Amino acid sequence: MRWNRGFTVLELIIVLLVFGLVVTLGVVSLNSARRAQRDALRLSSVSVLRSALNVYWQQHGRFPESNGVDLAAPGTNTDVFTGEGFVAREAARDPIHLQQVPVGPTANEYFFYKGGLDGYSIRFRTESRTSLGEPNVYYAHKNGIDQVDEEK
Repeated sequence: MRWNRGFTVLELIIVLLVFGLVVTLGVVSLNSARRAQRDALRLSSVSVLRSALNVYWQQHGRFPESNGVDLAAPGTNTDVFTGEGFVAREAARDPIHLQQVPVGPTANEYFFYKGGLDGYSIRFRTESRTSLGEPNVYYAHKNGIDQVDEEK
């Protein structure tokens, strides 16, 4: 009796298919984890902004006024949050509430701020399911986060 060494073509195809399936599942899981990580960073950044705005309100009795601006975007002069509101880094004077206004975790992603005397709205978008709900556009206010674009 003679034994042939090696694998058959069918065995090789099955191994390659299983390997491809495992790699595909790994990539899908990794992308999902990355989206969740970016959302966690967004929520943390929005929380930092809300806290700084609450300190500002306690000191001034109002919120910084703006018709709408992408915070820390190039050319907006909103890199630092001070007692005078959102200003350019060169114009920053004490008291400074945030040395660097946070930006979103992806390239060219900025938080959109609108504010008046009694309230504000910070717009941001999530990529995956979070504690807020399904992926969507959300607005942070002094009293919480919802899907209503109002200064409250």
